[in-house]
Amino acid sequence: MEKKAECEIVQDLLLGYVDNILNSESKKIVEKHLIECENCQNRLEEIKNDIEENENNEKKQIDYLKKVRIKNKIKSILFVIIILILILFGYYLYKFSILNRISKKSREQFKTENFYIEKIEKIGNDDKLSVTKTWYKDGKYKVSWCTKNDADGSIENLLTEYQDLKSNPNEKYDIDEYNKKIQKITWNFESGKDDLIEVQNPTFPSSKEYLLMKLGAPFHTKISTDYEYIGRKYYVLKSGKTETWVDIDTGLPIMKFGGSTMTVYYNNTKIPKERTESISEYHYEFNTVNDTDVEMPDITGYEIENIDYNEMIKEQTK
Repeated sequence: MEKKAECEIVQDLLLGYVDNILNSESKKIVEKHLIECENCQNRLEEIKNDIEENENNEKKQIDYLKKVRIKNKIKSILFVIIILILILFGYYLYKFSILNRISKKSREQFKTENFYIEKIEKIGNDDKLSVTKTWYKDGKYKVSWCTKNDADGSIENLLTEYQDLKSNPNEKYDIDEYNKKIQKITWNFESGKDDLIEVQNPTFPSSKEYLLMKLGAPFHTKISTDYEYIGRKYYVLKSGKTETWVDIDTGLPIMKFGGSTMTVYYNNTKIPKERTESISEYHYEFNTVNDTDVEMPDITGYEIENIDYNEMIKEQTK
């Protein structure tokens, strides 16, 4: 066989030789020829280099495609996360705007210097109601607490708090009308009109905690609307185990479920039988309080105890 013809045959077989797919006879022919032919040896190296280069290029392409796929996956995940964040943020803003509107309307109601608040609270299944009445007019206020029997209307444990926030802000009277006793308390009271309102109005935040309440409330408050029980539309605010019905037009609470609890035990044991939540009902009037409503009650015949916390602190610091 001529050299040139043999080289052509061997070079045609080189690719199969590199891929190790030749039969044993062909493989022997190629290997024998390669020992003697430098030209075919060079051709074999070229084929190997081409294959290696192709493999490297293919690997680079695969690596590039993997990187592109990973980047696209990361972008998709980030896109979904951003969409979820925007949805949650939009829902947060929605609830924030409602709660802010309720609080703003509630505060607007109490810009007046004349209002009356009544809170009736019932805990458990007995007939006793806790009734709190607050009268406020031009800096003077009177708050009365009593226990009322819902069955016969009888009143027990009548307590009254009286203070003139403008003329005499450092004196407060706690009047026990049931036992005919009075505590005249002297102290640098920091409470004012807003604190008085906040005690009786769960939608009226204190100024100190107002910003925190506004920012945090949407996270833990569920908001819906209803109209079934009172004949007009109202908000239902659920936070933890507490549910508050709020008048849409005024921002003032109508009913509140939860907040106070009472545990009923089995007779003569400390084993809890049931745990009942409180139900509170609210009533508001504006510009109906007259001067007699906020006057100091008649305390003729009452036993008076003077308590001066300023003097007590001075004695303790000596």
